[in-house]
Amino acid sequence: MKKSNEGSMTLVSMSADNSQDESDGEPSFSTFTAVASTVKFRNLRNRHLKRNPQVKAFERRYTELGPALIPEQKRIDYVLVHRNKFSNEYKDDESKREELSRKEAKRERFESALKKEGFDIQKEVIGDNVFVKLHCPFKRLCAEAEMVKMEMPLHGCINYPEERRNCFWRFIEKYFETDNEMDFVSAPFMMDRINLYEGYEDPTHFFRPAIRSMLVDHILLNIDIRSKDERKDKGSVKRPKVIGKDEAVDEKIYIPGKIHSLPYLLMKGVYSDSFILHEESECKDDESILKDKYFSEANVDLEENKPKEELETDPRKSLNDTWTVFYKFQPLWKIRNYFGEMIALYFAWVGEMTTSLWIPMLLGFAIFLYGLKVRLKYEVEALLTTFRSSFDNDVTPYFALIICIWGTMFLERWKRRNAQLAYEWDVDNFEHNEPDRPQFYGLKVKKDPVTQEPNWFYPFKRQILKFTVSVSTLLFMMLIVLVSVVGVIVYRLVTTLEYCPGKSAIQCLITSTLLSAVLNAVSILLLGKLYEILAFKLTEWENHRTQTLYDDALVTKMFAFQFVNSYASCFYIAFFRGRFDVFGYSDECVGDSGTCMSQLSFQVLILMIIRPFPRIAKDLIIPLIRKLWRSRPNWCCRINACPCDCCNKINRISTEEAKDVFEANKRLLSNFLERERLKHPLGDFTLNEYTEKVIQYGFLMLFAASFPLAPLMAILLNLIDIRIDAKRMLWSNRRPIAYIRQDIGKWFGILNFVNTVGVITNGFLIGFTSTWASSFDLSSKLWIVLGFEHIVFVLKFLIAYLIPDVPRDVQLSIRREKYQVAKILEDAKYSEAINYGELVPKHKKKRKHRSSNYDTFVQLDESVGKPKEDLKDTAIPEENVFKETESAPQEKSDFNRSSSARTGGDLSISGVDPKLKNAWVHPFSISRTSSSRISLHRLLAI
Repeated sequence: MKKSNEGSMTLVSMSADNSQDESDGEPSFSTFTAVASTVKFRNLRNRHLKRNPQVKAFERRYTELGPALIPEQKRIDYVLVHRNKFSNEYKDDESKREELSRKEAKRERFESALKKEGFDIQKEVIGDNVFVKLHCPFKRLCAEAEMVKMEMPLHGCINYPEERRNCFWRFIEKYFETDNEMDFVSAPFMMDRINLYEGYEDPTHFFRPAIRSMLVDHILLNIDIRSKDERKDKGSVKRPKVIGKDEAVDEKIYIPGKIHSLPYLLMKGVYSDSFILHEESECKDDESILKDKYFSEANVDLEENKPKEELETDPRKSLNDTWTVFYKFQPLWKIRNYFGEMIALYFAWVGEMTTSLWIPMLLGFAIFLYGLKVRLKYEVEALLTTFRSSFDNDVTPYFALIICIWGTMFLERWKRRNAQLAYEWDVDNFEHNEPDRPQFYGLKVKKDPVTQEPNWFYPFKRQILKFTVSVSTLLFMMLIVLVSVVGVIVYRLVTTLEYCPGKSAIQCLITSTLLSAVLNAVSILLLGKLYEILAFKLTEWENHRTQTLYDDALVTKMFAFQFVNSYASCFYIAFFRGRFDVFGYSDECVGDSGTCMSQLSFQVLILMIIRPFPRIAKDLIIPLIRKLWRSRPNWCCRINACPCDCCNKINRISTEEAKDVFEANKRLLSNFLERERLKHPLGDFTLNEYTEKVIQYGFLMLFAASFPLAPLMAILLNLIDIRIDAKRMLWSNRRPIAYIRQDIGKWFGILNFVNTVGVITNGFLIGFTSTWASSFDLSSKLWIVLGFEHIVFVLKFLIAYLIPDVPRDVQLSIRREKYQVAKILEDAKYSEAINYGELVPKHKKKRKHRSSNYDTFVQLDESVGKPKEDLKDTAIPEENVFKETESAPQEKSDFNRSSSARTGGDLSISGVDPKLKNAWVHPFSISRTSSSRISLHRLLAI
């Protein structure tokens, strides 16, 4: 054996000799001396820890792992982009060079601050851009996770789902389920107890990709490039300080200003762009496919096209195989792990709404067929008019009642589903101290109500003034919407009275009804886009302190305008058309019944189809056309229909020339960083998607009595939209920052508002617009409206009261998890506290050895009490050096529980392959021997 091992065996033999001499009596002086030495070594270790704060339990846990530790792989966590200072745009312009030098100084300060935080920085020049690749080490991520109280799964604490006994549900799970992730009991992350968490031996995959991006972004948001003097100078104000009765001087106090972090640098142009990368995948995006097609003509063997080793994990391929398939359920866990809880909750909400619409869809389709059957008995020749009129029949009021009740049941069901997902995803108790927006600025100093520290704030009077201007702008835009609606009405009246006489019914329908509906939809889209720009400008001008306040104000503005913009024409047709004259024209409804229900149905149908079309064209049709246009030369050559000389160029090019062309365009065409930079940012995805889906939800709730096929249209549109979003988020757009959310936020209150307005709207539709109540007088119609509203509101209240917001099994699971977490942490607390009584072995007569007692700091040797002959010339096999030590059965005591099961056993890092030891750099690494004994090495390494 090696020299160190011989010394170890000597220590073991001495310990065995002493224990053998003392086995027949009370512990001797030598035993107490050993215990005293142990306590002394422990005190020395504690003093060493105080002198070296970095040497904590976090490093001890990884030191104990030894070769079981999986080396951390450096990955690109964040990418910053800035212009190359050697580019041509800075050569001849002196002012630009001065500006560049100022930006360069700020960049150097920011990157030096990143290095102090532990980041690894690499730079790569591609064309006129410099890509700064950032890698955040595992220890820094752990520190940030502990600061934000990130919930992490505990080792071995799996919440197994209940097994389905129903054959039907087992069939559904087998062929349609897409999530196979396990749910763990979780607890707030603590670095000094990292051994309690699942997968801590693998630093690369301990944090899932979504959490890594969120933590790195949180670190970058809180790095301030200002020096201490700059913070004091820019954050100091003078205030009078009274010294005597009539004397006063100016006292300079420090007020923390806004942080000059990454958003500030992006706003000032120090960095031109920032993004995070998608995970590597075996599947190829559109740019890679086009590149392969282009260079395959020249028989160029690209390095990227060579077969690669199979990836250990491929989350994008897994999502592509499940998320983009129409007949499978959404993989919400996979979406959450890759894009974060905020985006996953949006897709969960859309999926829940789409699923719950199946029963109203079937009822609405049956009502439409019933009305169509009734109408065909009387109007066989006018098929189109019959189709429009079939939406209004005797069963329509009952369908409106069902939809109003469905709205309440859907929201109650979503609350339960949201509570379940928040519990399973461990975000129900997420605490996050939100920083100020970098765009926020204060004008006065005020004490913070929480910390009582002086801080900048924006005067309330100024903010009220800005809110007034914003509301005035909103009202003015609403007025423009009403003017556009009146213009469409005048067009329809003039067309009907001047053009339709002498024309066929189909021509009149197309020019008056259909075209006016299309013009109204186009007006809605254009005004909506214009107001979206104004809303962003106004919300930015209002100077909100935090991002949450900014988002809430923006959501309120967007929905208030979209509510008027989308529903103004429908409200006019439902309640005002035919009752007033417009510029001397009487806009009466067409039909035998004299009601406008059929026109309202047609208007809702047109708006539901046309509203999502521009976004579908932007996300699907335009990229497809662009892809076909880029592959045009190859396609033309294959069919010999290319009018240009591109085919001849491709055929004449040689292999060497093709390689030169490839090398010249390599960084712009095949470089992964450049391709990711050229992808379109996803933007405020949830804001746009929620706005569109809530407007669609409004068509369902507000005008349910007029269009029973609205649930069918919503299901079809949502199924298509989800798959389009999945494709573009995985392959066409940049990867967004994964933010954590507990719920859908302010949108739930807006949905409740739409539900309340929907009850009133449907009541008036039934009483004053539908054919069902046309024979009643005015007082009877009012009683119908009041009766409908009261019945629906009472049912809604009862349903909301009887259905608990949190499912019973989730409540039980939360209570069980709290108990388990408290018990695990309590056990860990006891296991880490040394029990001095256990240091003295209690030997009994006629007993060869005792049960071993484990402790986090000290573990007594198993060999104590064994006969001397058993240990004489004993050698430890080399192959067992890194195996866990087997212990005898332990006594049932909280103080005697072994922590080896959670820490991976008593492991040594001596004799580890140098490559493995260097793969993870510890600030404090100590070689431990494979023998189990009380020694200085053990006391310093544990």
